[in-house]
Amino acid sequence: MKSSLSVALAAAAVLAFVASPMAAVAIPHADAPVTDQTRDTLLPTGTLLRIAMKQTVSSARSKVGDTFNFTVIDDVQIGSRVAVPAGTTGTGKVVRSAPAHGGRVDGILKLQFDPVKVSDGTTVVIDITQESLVADQNSHNGMAGSVAEVADMTVPGFFLIDFLRKGSDVTLTSGAPFHVAVTQDAFFPPSDK
Repeated sequence: MKSSLSVALAAAAVLAFVASPMAAVAIPHADAPVTDQTRDTLLPTGTLLRIAMKQTVSSARSKVGDTFNFTVIDDVQIGSRVAVPAGTTGTGKVVRSAPAHGGRVDGILKLQFDPVKVSDGTTVVIDITQESLVADQNSHNGMAGSVAEVADMTVPGFFLIDFLRKGSDVTLTSGAPFHVAVTQDAFFPPSDK
């Protein structure tokens, strides 16, 4: 009798926990709505930036911990202002690297991008996303396959390439543009008009 009572009490406690309202949890990368008030101050999640590496990064030569530099190629506008000007530089590091080897085994290259710091002090968090891969594929810039391998994502159409090719190293060539995306809303101070 005592054990069935403790089981009933435990079940009631679990039910009370599950049924009770949970506290709201902030999602750091949630999309804020673009309104008249935020049109010139919000750089929303998903905004694409075209960047180019300043040096070639490759699974054949890059080691874990190696750093790299990149440049933003185009102005990134929000509303009527330039939020991230072309020529803004950023950094990152190699977090995983392994060269290709026999047996059709491809090289592995994983990168971590540091937040881009803009002259007004605002930081913009970026990474390779599904949307940035599709933008590369649509722009036919030749980097989509390599960037997809860095991101460890599958984009429709790439599976055939992966199936047919021999093992090769992943290389992001110096100066070759590719897309990354904002992964966390960035708020810029109001401009002095």
